[in-house]
Amino acid sequence: MPPPYLPSILPPSEGVPDTTTTVEQIAAAEQNGKITEPDQTPIYICALQDCFRLYPNHDRLMAHRKRDHNSDSTADIITWNDDHTQS
Repeated sequence: MPPPYLPSILPPSEGVPDTTTTVEQIAAAEQNGKITEPDQTPIYICALQDCFRLYPNHDRLMAHRKRDHNSDSTADIITWNDDHTQS
């Protein structure tokens, strides 16, 4: 089975208005996180043997592959973050 295709830009769609969240809830939620761009939020997905586990960096993903898949292959990695990967 081939790995899933993830487009780099998702098509636009209509937004659904939020009619229940209060200003206080929004202010409280802003303390929990921030909006980032893809280059600020690294993600590496192991697509080897339909694994699909997520990792924060290439080194962690490769350690997982060596341990769980007994492989050093850099193929079948889904990411937008770097050019370590090969198809």
